[in-house]
Amino acid sequence: MSRVEALSMSGLSAIPAEYVRPPSERHGLGDAYDQAAKHAAGSPLIPVVDVAAFDPSDPGSAPSLAVVDAVRAAAAEWGVMHVAGHGIPSDLLDALRAAGTDFFRMPIEDKEAYANDPAAGQLEGYGSRLAANESGQREWEDYLFHLVHPDHAANHARWPAHRPEYVPVTRQFGELVSGLASRLLAILSLGLGVPAPTLEHRLRLVETAGDDHEKEHDEELLDLLLKLKINYYPVCPQPDLAVGVEAHTDVSALSFILTNGVPGLQVKRAGRDGEGWVTARDEPGTLVVHVGDALEILSNGRYTSVLHRGLVNRVATRVSWVVFAEPPPDRVLLQPLPELLADGQEQPRFAPRTFRQHLEHKVLKKKQSEEEEAKKAPVAPNLLPAVVN
Repeated sequence: MSRVEALSMSGLSAIPAEYVRPPSERHGLGDAYDQAAKHAAGSPLIPVVDVAAFDPSDPGSAPSLAVVDAVRAAAAEWGVMHVAGHGIPSDLLDALRAAGTDFFRMPIEDKEAYANDPAAGQLEGYGSRLAANESGQREWEDYLFHLVHPDHAANHARWPAHRPEYVPVTRQFGELVSGLASRLLAILSLGLGVPAPTLEHRLRLVETAGDDHEKEHDEELLDLLLKLKINYYPVCPQPDLAVGVEAHTDVSALSFILTNGVPGLQVKRAGRDGEGWVTARDEPGTLVVHVGDALEILSNGRYTSVLHRGLVNRVATRVSWVVFAEPPPDRVLLQPLPELLADGQEQPRFAPRTFRQHLEHKVLKKKQSEEEEAKKAPVAPNLLPAVVN
């Protein structure tokens, strides 16, 4: 498989046909720098929330309640926020950026030693796409993907050995993001009017039936799984036709994003289709946090899983570090919190399902949608953009 980096370095002036997005997906596409400049004046801004003042030992204090209200509003109205006061040291983030960037600076043939094999079920490692697209379209990115937390479950053979700092820096980052995920889930629980531990508890809870006569249940809590994907978006000669990552929502509960400062993230504001795509600005010192599908299900839709995509540009390589906080795939049941449905307050908007069942359903739904699109009349040949194979 050709790596996107190799295509970018070849000096081509037009992208191969399989990277060209259909006209229906091109609204708001363009060079990421141009889109960021256009959205800098007068466009809605993704909210910035500072969580430093939240005190888990005193969640009812005025500073804590202010944080809860700000995070709740961002999660409900946008499904995404820039989080300041996250507690992860800036020198660690700089070291993480350096270690990941050094991996992608290696020659492609050296990176291939870490290549994954999705067809064989080996998703972790170096690759150029995580899932096949039924229409054959590809995304303008390479990536490195592996479990980062809990460390005892990680396959360290998939972690780069080049640059010795990669393993300890990435391990420490995973531990701190795990703590931040717990903190945000506590804040988001309070925003729903339920006790602080509720959301994380439900994401980790395995219920096993006890004595049928006594109707008792024993509780088992499993670890949340944190998976790191380092996205590498090389320079693209036609950013108005390509995407780094196509429009999607994350299946995770929360996703945490760090970048090298090059723009590219676009989001659709929840319930505001008329506003189109909003290009995220760079907010130094913050992490971007997305609400994912799992949290949308638990909140019965009060928090919105944000639709987003990644743009590319003509002048600078963009790198992003994304950590997906996911429940265990098979033993935790995702369903709206019972507390939100008590006394008929709300009707459940989501049927119970495991994380794996949700993922499989989402993939099937996407495949059916693409098949429906393929049945529509093709674009006239003279309307197709000039591309090279």
